[in-house]
Amino acid sequence: MTAKARQHKIIMYLQEHSFASVQELTEVAECSPATVRRDIIDLDAEGKIKKIRNGAEKILSPIVDKSPGMIGFYPNISDYHDYEEADLIAKKAVELCQPRDNIFVGEGAIPFLMGKYLIDSNIYVFSNYLPLLTYLITQNYPHLVVLGGQYSKSQNMLVSPETHISYQGRFLIVGGDGLTESGLTKSAVLTFVEEKKMLEYADKVMVILESCKLGFFGGVSLFSLDKIDIVITGKRADPKIVELLIANNVQVYLV
Repeated sequence: MTAKARQHKIIMYLQEHSFASVQELTEVAECSPATVRRDIIDLDAEGKIKKIRNGAEKILSPIVDKSPGMIGFYPNISDYHDYEEADLIAKKAVELCQPRDNIFVGEGAIPFLMGKYLIDSNIYVFSNYLPLLTYLITQNYPHLVVLGGQYSKSQNMLVSPETHISYQGRFLIVGGDGLTESGLTKSAVLTFVEEKKMLEYADKVMVILESCKLGFFGGVSLFSLDKIDIVITGKRADPKIVELLIANNVQVYLV
């Protein structure tokens, strides 16, 4: 089998399984572990997969030149506690939106995953989270408003709105580092400030969070429970926290 054929098999396998060990890939590519390791190094250098310890994972972002400025720009699968769960959460968040909705999206690894489910929609996305915005632009997604300016697909430029314009949207969709009886918490103070600003534009707050973060305090309090309308998380979420959310009139989706 040629190197090109082997590497194609590796890429296709990772697209389906997200990540794999060297041993798994030796069976897929029908070659030795040493050959697989060389293929992983080559594909990683080309930006087609990401090399991890004793294996590889698929790239979540568009293939980009691996210049120093782009390293770490997009989330990787290893940034998630449970990638499959996070992906289901992101998918559900988009499903809850209606056609032609205006939604405000905060920063975070799960909000980034919403991108691939948004590209076939006509939902208008308002955000200042550059990895998500950059991904959508590379997918020719036209319905973007970058907070601070509107993206014009035809002109490839940001058009600053008039200062008196007041945006309004159905949801503010945010991630976080913890969710307890005190509400949603985040460790990044700058993010906290910017997402607080978005709250005034949205009718409802939707929190998208991995199940392992429920019951844990993650830093600065972003929104108290009375400000949160919807929580989407995994089925392994602590039942006591889920009951607490429901008791506080929060609509909970377990995926």
